[in-house]
Amino acid sequence: VALDEAGLLISSALQSGLDVEHWLGALDGLAAGCHEATAEGVASHLFAEEHFVGNRGAYYDWRNSCLDRVIATRTGIPISLSALMIEVARRIGVDLVGVGMPAHFLVRAADDPDAFFDPFDGGRRLDRAGARALFEQVTGAQVAWTEQFLDPTPNRDIVIRMLNNLKSVFAGRSDAVRLAIVMDLRAAVP
Repeated sequence: VALDEAGLLISSALQSGLDVEHWLGALDGLAAGCHEATAEGVASHLFAEEHFVGNRGAYYDWRNSCLDRVIATRTGIPISLSALMIEVARRIGVDLVGVGMPAHFLVRAADDPDAFFDPFDGGRRLDRAGARALFEQVTGAQVAWTEQFLDPTPNRDIVIRMLNNLKSVFAGRSDAVRLAIVMDLRAAVP
């Protein structure tokens, strides 16, 4: 599953007339501006230079899950900012993977099992202990920790989680039309 294309196709299903090719080009442009082909370089470029941030004020706004809106507004939620970081990195030859920890989403360097990044918090770098501490903070230490929470999450599962997030938002808002669209998309993912 191509994470950039899947994310933009979700966006286009929810926003009529979205030009997917334009937003793929916007990702290319972001990658072209990154001058250091490392995980740290991508994090610095996106979060220090391009000013992408976590949307703490309107976390449950459905547009935080739309990759085009994340690019346009420079705000998103952990999973959408992670998808952005993974896809910008891929374009410059840096291999990053998603880490679908419960209650939060991180990015990890594919070749370093101890190098994590929190895109929601300005691309802050974490080691395994820092990732666990973050997990305990966001869950209020109410969930038992397991090291498997830091395993890479396949792109297909990232897309499913994005759709499940949208499902929760639209169900909570009683937005039946968008909820139906998301459910149709979810049914299409094997």
